[in-house]
Amino acid sequence: MMLIEMPVAKAEEFHRHVQTGWWGGNTLLIDFPFPAFPESMGHWAEVLLPVYSALVTGAWKQHVQGPSRHIDRLLLSNVRRDQLQTFEWLQAMLRISMAPGLPAGIELPQILCYDELETMDTMMWLGMQNVIIVNDRYAHPAGRGGFASVEHGQQFREAAYKEAHLSQPAPWQLGGAPRTITLLSAVTGEMVVNRDELLNSLEDIATAFDMRLRPYSATSAASFASYVSIMSKTGVLVSRHGPMLANALFLPPGAVVLELLAYNWEWKGISEVYVNVTSSVGDIHHFAWRAKHPRHAQYIDVDEARYAHWTAEECSSRHCVEVHSRAGMIADTSTIHEMLMDVVPAAFRGAAVSELKQPWPMAFTATGTTGLWWDK
Repeated sequence: MMLIEMPVAKAEEFHRHVQTGWWGGNTLLIDFPFPAFPESMGHWAEVLLPVYSALVTGAWKQHVQGPSRHIDRLLLSNVRRDQLQTFEWLQAMLRISMAPGLPAGIELPQILCYDELETMDTMMWLGMQNVIIVNDRYAHPAGRGGFASVEHGQQFREAAYKEAHLSQPAPWQLGGAPRTITLLSAVTGEMVVNRDELLNSLEDIATAFDMRLRPYSATSAASFASYVSIMSKTGVLVSRHGPMLANALFLPPGAVVLELLAYNWEWKGISEVYVNVTSSVGDIHHFAWRAKHPRHAQYIDVDEARYAHWTAEECSSRHCVEVHSRAGMIADTSTIHEMLMDVVPAAFRGAAVSELKQPWPMAFTATGTTGLWWDK
């Protein structure tokens, strides 16, 4: 017998290095793209809707080893457990998204968060028999999100109504959308400065089409059922771009969304996040008005106002993007009024989404000056 000396300084440390943990079966790994914003329903939708489609199609089952053909555990590698437990709507979204990959009667698999990984010895190796990772819009070749097919989107909506204990939405029919205009606003952030003026304009439209207007201010602490309930009663949804707009996927067939895009709001296709979602449901009309001049923005202070004439390409840093997220929006209510007066009657007459679809408004670089003192 021949002994060969190993090239290690301390045998005990080497032994610790090769200790391993092992997870058998199938682990679904979700790397949440914005761990600093766990309260963002929009970012969770970007992740969970493709997961739902992947689990429905089940193509991953052809590639795993071992007897299990279900998801045995969910690993949220950069989300803490208290963040997961804080938001009831997130738990509901997880139940719906995971259902196609679970055995009948199981609501959720074992869920492991960053907390469990943090307690592991940093020198240990963790082995997993099978790891399933689903492409979200950040990994998708075309940068698109949402469901893989309209059938998946409509099945998800049906499951959401069931989760919220609501009757299923009526099939798409002439004049079938609810006769309510909802102005959706976040309690904090995404402010529309001239909100009262916008409400007056929407009231005119409601009167013209025998509808009612309902302002709705939402928070991330609200229940999943409350979100779905409000959407189920909405025929026209108006909202500034923001995380709460992810709820548009719960609108009934034939409903209309008018999304208000802030000035200079563009980064890696971020302005199209929610239209990609509604498009993947297939029966929701989605339009947008985009602010095209700094006069449509009310910056918090002079320091942030210096970004007013940066192009979308120049405004690619997190700070610049967040500046335009924080800036108040001064909506062009006359243009918004014209847009809705044009599309609402056609949508309520039963026009197809493809018939009314309009080009998505691209980011615009303003010329000239704002007339404000820092821009003279």
